[in-house]
Amino acid sequence: MRENGFPLREHLKSKSIIDALYATGASATAFPLRAVFMELPAQSSHPTAAILISVAKRRFRHAVDRNLVKRRIREAYRLNKQPFIAELAKQNKKMAVAIIYIDTRHNSTEFLKKKMSKLLASIIEKNNKQCEGSL
Repeated sequence: MRENGFPLREHLKSKSIIDALYATGASATAFPLRAVFMELPAQSSHPTAAILISVAKRRFRHAVDRNLVKRRIREAYRLNKQPFIAELAKQNKKMAVAIIYIDTRHNSTEFLKKKMSKLLASIIEKNNKQCEGSL
């Protein structure tokens, strides 16, 4: 299997998990990206990281623009996911993450790659702090 792929099994599609994610999940921000995340049970059949990408219609009226931004975010995630997945696997954790675009302007793929890297590192850091706080 390709290492840098983003197969369908890694896409978050479960309505019950999405509802729980938005209701109880923690958040991290690296403008123009915001992530809402929560840990999944380790014994579940979900992949190490299940990802949902969202661009609001309020921010981009035309579907063409929303789809362009989503493609750029998917590409940024795909190229930055290996360290994130490796860290989760090392800690034996599974996570559901919703990535939300919060800017009203288009940004380049290179810019989004840098921000995605910061966002994923921030998710790991915040999740580790939550785990330490609950002990």
